[in-house]
Amino acid sequence: MKNHCDQCGLEFEREEGYWVGAVIINTTVTFGTFIAVFGVLVLGTWPDVPWGTVMGVTIVANAAIPVAFYPISKTVWLALELSWHPLEAEELRMASTRAALPEFQSPL
Repeated sequence: MKNHCDQCGLEFEREEGYWVGAVIINTTVTFGTFIAVFGVLVLGTWPDVPWGTVMGVTIVANAAIPVAFYPISKTVWLALELSWHPLEAEELRMASTRAALPEFQSPL
């Protein structure tokens, strides 16, 4: 993922350890997906539950969901965090300075 917005220059990682919230969101979605998949498979095949299939499907889901969802969880975390902790004056100044650099100018 990029460190800064290409348009406005905003630095995405606002402080050290910033993405812990994204990891929490990602973990929550992964657990929720596990519970949903497990529940659907068990209830859908009850009383003769194919436990090997259930285990295989849930292992694949628990391996794929965190990898696929991580960039989205970072975006969700940034949006949530900006809603209760708006950009400070120094962050706005740094973003506008960064956006004015030649490498941020679009070749239109």
